[in-house]
Amino acid sequence: MSQTAPRRPRLALALMALGLALALPLTAVLAARFHVGLAEPAVTAGDPAPRVPALTVQVLSVAHETGFNRQRYYTGRVEPYRQGDLGFERGGLLGEVLVREGDPVEAGQVLARLDKALLRAQRTELEAALGSAQANLALAEATLKRYQGSVDQGAVTRQALDEAREGARAAAAGLGLARARLASLDLEIAKTELKAPYPGVVIRRGADEGRVLAAGEPVLRLQEDRVPEIRIGVAGPLADTLSPGTEYRLTWRGQPLVARLRALLPLRAAGARTLDALFEPMDPAQAPPAALRPGEQVQLELAQWVEEPGVWLPLGALTEGSRGLWSAYALEPSSGSDLETADLARLVPRPLEVLYQEGDRVFVRGPLAAGERLVAAGLHRVVPGQLVRALDAPEVERARRVASRHGISVGRLPR
Repeated sequence: MSQTAPRRPRLALALMALGLALALPLTAVLAARFHVGLAEPAVTAGDPAPRVPALTVQVLSVAHETGFNRQRYYTGRVEPYRQGDLGFERGGLLGEVLVREGDPVEAGQVLARLDKALLRAQRTELEAALGSAQANLALAEATLKRYQGSVDQGAVTRQALDEAREGARAAAAGLGLARARLASLDLEIAKTELKAPYPGVVIRRGADEGRVLAAGEPVLRLQEDRVPEIRIGVAGPLADTLSPGTEYRLTWRGQPLVARLRALLPLRAAGARTLDALFEPMDPAQAPPAALRPGEQVQLELAQWVEEPGVWLPLGALTEGSRGLWSAYALEPSSGSDLETADLARLVPRPLEVLYQEGDRVFVRGPLAAGERLVAAGLHRVVPGQLVRALDAPEVERARRVASRHGISVGRLPR
């Protein structure tokens, strides 16, 4: 037992060394064969060069235009038909305010009142003065009547009769003055009530009860409950093309709004040099007063014709050129004579100048011939001088339908 135990570790190490010696040559042979199998086959001088399939591009035909419509946009605001700050004609202590902000009111409705204690005391005084004037007039008339019967008998001189007659007239004038003062005070009392001049909505409250107001100090702001009007400042020569009474298409909250031009003010604003155009919405059901709120923005779009020859192109047909210009790729027929290159075209850049952009299309001018074919989209996939195969619009639509039937995304058509 003591002699067998030390020999087992040495036997295991010997077996491991033998296995490693056998595995190394086999690994080298397999690696060499694997490397040879992955290596590309050698190309001999007689073999033809490998062909790369031509890229298919969507094309469009050049159509020249004599000019274009430049769209001008002018922004305005919705304004209330009538709006004003309401206040009392006379000063005094504010007794009560009967409405709050947001309350609808009718024409003639009482909105606020001043304290009337002082005016009531003055009316009591004037009523007493009126009674005194009435008594004076009655006495003067009675005296005049007695004098008229006594002057013929010589009991009263004519001088006394004249004085009695004028005294009666003075008493009548005093009575009229007392009545006028009382009527004036009644008018002052009536003015202690603030009434709505037109139906509307209270949009601001400027004072509360207990405040001593000056004459004309605003207490409430009232906005008329009526379809508002739209004020848009139009600049430049396009203002002269506007015609009062004509309907125009406006944009409000991203939606079309038909409005009639009511008036074009004949005075340009000092700062913006614009003419104010006042529009009235034509369809109250389309834009009721509750929806078309004062303060909102409305946009007017006008077209200005620009006489400039050029071509409309989609934005995707342009790529950056040199010296601040843009380029489009025109298709020129290939010079190849074999069947592989007979239907191919070579891409040639055309320098272009962008005159106007409208949405996803641009109006350009440059050396483009009528009917010339240009790459319509996907310019990031091509380079100048590349051979491509043209795919016209009908073929593109047909390919899209085929792709959709086979469940292929339209943006991933096979090229």
